[in-house]
Amino acid sequence: MPRASTQNARPALRRLPTRPSRMVQAVVSRLLPLLFRSQGLELSHRDAAEGLARAFAAQQSGACNLLIAFRHPSTRDPVVMADLFWNGIPRAARRLKLQLPRPIQLRFLYDRGIPIWAGPVIGWLLQRSGGIAIHRGRLDRPALAQARGALAQGRYPLVVAPEGATNNLSGEMAPLEPGVAQLAFWAAEDLEKANDERPLEVLPIGIHYSWRHPNWIALQARLASLERHLGINCTDAGPDNPETTSRDRLIQIGMNLLKALEQLERLKPDPAQTFSERIDAYRRHGLAKAETHFGLRAVGNLQERCRRIEQAAWDRIYREGVDQLPPLQRSLADWEAREADLQLTRMRLVEHFTSVSGHYISDRADFDRFAEMLLLVEEAIGWIEDKPWKGQPSLGPQRVELQLGRALPVRPRLSQYRSNRREAMQLFMQDLEQALVALMPDASRATTTATTTETGEL
Repeated sequence: MPRASTQNARPALRRLPTRPSRMVQAVVSRLLPLLFRSQGLELSHRDAAEGLARAFAAQQSGACNLLIAFRHPSTRDPVVMADLFWNGIPRAARRLKLQLPRPIQLRFLYDRGIPIWAGPVIGWLLQRSGGIAIHRGRLDRPALAQARGALAQGRYPLVVAPEGATNNLSGEMAPLEPGVAQLAFWAAEDLEKANDERPLEVLPIGIHYSWRHPNWIALQARLASLERHLGINCTDAGPDNPETTSRDRLIQIGMNLLKALEQLERLKPDPAQTFSERIDAYRRHGLAKAETHFGLRAVGNLQERCRRIEQAAWDRIYREGVDQLPPLQRSLADWEAREADLQLTRMRLVEHFTSVSGHYISDRADFDRFAEMLLLVEEAIGWIEDKPWKGQPSLGPQRVELQLGRALPVRPRLSQYRSNRREAMQLFMQDLEQALVALMPDASRATTTATTTETGEL
């Protein structure tokens, strides 16, 4: 996410309507293969496309309603999913001789903040592709009502990312947000009230990125560049055991970066603390300072706290009637917006490290995980310095694999939902989490909120 500095209060964020355009979708679908070719990204989704072709054929014939829940490890996921839906599924349907009465169209939820940092063109494309903008830091009733209506009506499948945001790790999943379960149960109740007997199914989709050819030489060169940037004495790479050497160097880079952040926040860590304990203390301290500024309670996991801070900052930056304020009040509003932006910047810095669990590499020390952690560190440094980190040399072309899991029926769970809503939603989210983890070929032992007791793990 690019860094943007706010100097003045701005008009309130308007609601972005959903304005799907088949022409825009057709143009984008033809451009996607060119985009992937230019990026060197190889897609593998034949089996997933065939399974979804069968599901979409049933959905378009009125046999079921579909809620699609996908893993969200990368900012490239939307275009990868778009290629699956607009190119992969039609090809699979022709291959299987399945009839799709209508072109593939979808409704999907996306964060209202994306057009702020990605720009109006991306926002326009999201609207024209069937996107429903939602404020994730507050109860966005209009967006939830639109998503609920689309899911219950069933003409278009609803697509959501239960993790809510990217964590940049293919082998570890962020905590899932319960909103997907609530939407599913709401829609199931609406179907029952309308005497509509169609089943409602949740289809999990796994997304996994990997490098096609491990390039340890390039990785070592990128580590050396980081070491020079942080003033660390460079270590010669061990040719016989690049995994061990890279791990030690990455740990040292992480420790130096963490030390700089602790100095920024005037933190004095206990020498007996592990790396995981120190980074957790930094995250809690950074969020607590922002929450104190906005008068927020520190409840929920890291992701939930970040979203509330973001919304509180937006409420102070984007204001109703700001252009009609008298000069003094406008100056004070600008002042408050700058202070809110400072706390938002602090939260964003913490957010860069929500994916660091302390055990990702030690669980599975392969090239892909080293490369992902390297990119996380490079992105964080680039964000701190307010300029993109130009990582050279290239780590090489990547491959992304999409897998379709077994459908999770919702309506058989309605009786349990009526008797104990919280328990029913928890059980549903547990089943969905297990389904998504099962689609991860090298899943870590826990979600990204886990910690470790071993010193110096990443």
